[in-house]
Amino acid sequence: MGKSKFRGLKPSASKGGGREDLRYRSNYIDHSLRFLDWVNELGFEKTFAGRFMQMLDETFHLRRLSLLFLFSLALSILLFYDFDFSISARVGERATRDIKAPMSLEVVDDIATEEKRRAAELSMPSVYDFDNSMFDDLYARIYASFRKMREEMRHVNFSGDDWVREGQINNFFRFKTDFEKTIGRSVDDQIFSWLVGKRFSARVENLATQTLERWSEDKIVEGLDKIMADGQDEILARVVSRGGGGREFLVKTKNLRDLSSEREFPLLKSPLAKTFSSTDQRLFEEFVKSLLLPNLTLNKQETEVRRQRAREQVLPVVISIKKNQVIVNEGSLLEPVHVTLLNEIENQRSGHNRNFMALVASVLFVVVLLVLFSFLRRFTLNRVRIDRKDLVIMGVVTLGVVSLTKFFLFLTNTAFSTAFGSMIPETAFLYAAPVASATMLVGLVIPAGEVVWIFSLFLSVVLSMMMDAKFSFMLVTITGSIAAARGVYGCKRRNDIYLAGVRTGLVNALMVLLVITVQHFGDDALMRQLLWAVPAGFLSGVFSSLVAMMLIPFLETVFNCTTDVKLLELSNLNHPLLKEMIVKAPGTYHHSLVVGSMVEAAAEEIGANPLLAKVMSYYHDIGKIAHAGYFIENQKSGHNPHDQLTPNMSKTILISHVKDGVELGLRYKLGKPIIDGIVQHHGTTLIAFFYNRALELQDEDIDEVREDDFRYPGPKPQFREAALIMLADSIEAASRSLDEPTPIRLQNIVKNIIQRKFMDGQLDECNLTLKDLSIIEDSFIRILLGIYHQRIDYPRKAGGGASETPPAAGWASVR
Repeated sequence: MGKSKFRGLKPSASKGGGREDLRYRSNYIDHSLRFLDWVNELGFEKTFAGRFMQMLDETFHLRRLSLLFLFSLALSILLFYDFDFSISARVGERATRDIKAPMSLEVVDDIATEEKRRAAELSMPSVYDFDNSMFDDLYARIYASFRKMREEMRHVNFSGDDWVREGQINNFFRFKTDFEKTIGRSVDDQIFSWLVGKRFSARVENLATQTLERWSEDKIVEGLDKIMADGQDEILARVVSRGGGGREFLVKTKNLRDLSSEREFPLLKSPLAKTFSSTDQRLFEEFVKSLLLPNLTLNKQETEVRRQRAREQVLPVVISIKKNQVIVNEGSLLEPVHVTLLNEIENQRSGHNRNFMALVASVLFVVVLLVLFSFLRRFTLNRVRIDRKDLVIMGVVTLGVVSLTKFFLFLTNTAFSTAFGSMIPETAFLYAAPVASATMLVGLVIPAGEVVWIFSLFLSVVLSMMMDAKFSFMLVTITGSIAAARGVYGCKRRNDIYLAGVRTGLVNALMVLLVITVQHFGDDALMRQLLWAVPAGFLSGVFSSLVAMMLIPFLETVFNCTTDVKLLELSNLNHPLLKEMIVKAPGTYHHSLVVGSMVEAAAEEIGANPLLAKVMSYYHDIGKIAHAGYFIENQKSGHNPHDQLTPNMSKTILISHVKDGVELGLRYKLGKPIIDGIVQHHGTTLIAFFYNRALELQDEDIDEVREDDFRYPGPKPQFREAALIMLADSIEAASRSLDEPTPIRLQNIVKNIIQRKFMDGQLDECNLTLKDLSIIEDSFIRILLGIYHQRIDYPRKAGGGASETPPAAGWASVR
């Protein structure tokens, strides 16, 4: 609807007026103008800061953006607000009730993750460096040390006396340090004494070398039991090479020889060893074992690196929880994983996280709204403009429906889900929410289809955000919302809202059927999902219609909206204003009914709102009630009050019926569209009869008659229904003045008046096309021909009088 400006009309103490009329009239004034006057008095706009702020506001519309952001922030806080979920949970306690997740989340199970990482770490075998070249060096040292000792003993001749011999051996201990240094090992005194007694013979040397060479073929470690983890039965051997990075191979622990175990190294059974006594064999074995080195040494650093790498390659164990999924059943023991989940929920629901998410979501909503408004402003056919009141209504409806949906889901989850959770899937409760009631309410209040479509799209985005950005729910919501808005468009009865709910339910049921089939095709639970979700989608439409019928009176009362439902009430001819009109201005009453029939038929032809057009026509001349006798349709034959008035006074009385009509409309709360029709139905039309009369009576030496003074104050019709009333009002009045309303005369009147209004520019602002004007012309002609069809002229004595001469109509066409 276009904006109407009620200008040039000064308050007067009309009937029932006084201060009450001033109050009603002040309600129709744009209060933002008063605010601007107050701001201008402050003088802030004259300062540098004021001019800078004004420039920013004009460039970026800061005030509008601020209001938009505040609304989005309030909506986001509402979306992310949940009922209290806090619960004291400790491991080992029993749950007193079923604990469900209030949101979808993914939580890393630290305990399970650590267990997996520990298992991966233990599965990595210890890394040992395998170096067999150390025996070659050992052989060389044995050879050098024995040869050196034999050189020293060349001059020693052992005595046959055991005491002397023992002294000679003890005297040779002075070379023990050199021997140990050369061989690279510490040698027990008893073994060294035995070697001296054997004179470091080549036989002992060769037998030691053979034994070591035999043992070097095995994999030898030291202290295996101390470094092997429980459960490991193999090690990773890495061949040590000069270039580094030799080949690697696994070795079973059962194939390893441990230096700490004596039974791992039996004495080599050779002919030379058999010549030894048991004491010699024991000493020889101890000597050889003291020389033995492990060819496998633990590489601690490489082992740690590889085990750390194995830990890092283990992905965290993520527990995925869906919204309303049962975390702990009633009576179950709380385990560490349950406590982890509950703590994570508490953390995410903390004030800091919630505020941050609300802030991000509010910015997202602002961006979405700016893009949608930009599209609406630039690409809609009729350049739709949205009033501030309509924006407020859409904001209130959005907040209300979001609150209602959250409360509905809370009730269903706490009541029905607890009792029937195992039987009814959660999606059934989701699709049963009455979300389409929002577009029903907005569609009833705002007739612009583009605005309702944009609102449906935004609402679906908001509700899908509330459901964790679930695309399937958004798809069902936007389709059902558009179907709901289409269902309530042009409703003629209150029952039409209920029927719109049924149609919306059918659309929802079909969409739910298709969406769930695509999502769960091939699942065993497909039929169970369809069995409950499809009827829930249908019930959603029915519930939405019930909510809309319950809340529409609230919107009508609080925001003074004129919905189709309210128009149905206003179309009742028993309305107090119409009953007063039929008594005080019967001619105007009949005229309004005829105009209503004309505009209703024309509105249906051009796609306008026929109900709005008809109701506007009923009330467009209610201002004539106060001075009904000054209008031709209410005058008795032979009496014309304007004969005693000047043209200026007559013009003022005619124009005053617009002001009086607005005051009555405000007093009876007819609504903005009806009052707009009252203000705009004359536009800035010239009152030609009294203007010409003023020209005839003017005295050029005293004053000058201006055409603008004899025009209605306007504005021109801003929407098609108001333009239809302007045309029908003038055409019906002109046709009433015809002595013989023949078809040709009626056609000429309709065509001429439409052309005059068009040429006068009265239809410039109402989006009527030339094609529409042609359709309107045909429709008006058809209605008028039906009203003024030819009748038989009955004689007077039979109660006739069709041939009676009507009153002189010198100014009868003046409206």
